[in-house]
Amino acid sequence: MARCPSCGAHRDASDDFCPVCGETLTEVHLSEDTGEPWYERPGTMLLLVLLFWPAALYGIYRRSDGPHRPSTRSVLGGCLLMALVWTVLF
Repeated sequence: MARCPSCGAHRDASDDFCPVCGETLTEVHLSEDTGEPWYERPGTMLLLVLLFWPAALYGIYRRSDGPHRPSTRSVLGGCLLMALVWTVLF
C-alpha cells in the first residue's frame, strides 16, 4: 500500500484522492495546451505554408499585431509563392 505524501495515511495505488486529508494524488492534466497558440508558433506556420497555405493565411488573420512583423511578411510571401506553385501544378 502506498502512502499519502501530505498526511502519510495508507491509500490504494489507484486512489485519486487521499481518504483522510482529501489531497489530490494524481497529476492534473489540463484539457488545453498552455503554450502559445498554433498561429504564433513559427514551425507550425512554416508547415502550413508548405502544405496548406490557406490555413496559414487564417493564422495570420488570427494574429493580433497584423502584418507589421517581419515573420508575418515572410509567411505572406510564402503563401503567395505556394499559391503560384499550386496554380502552375493544378
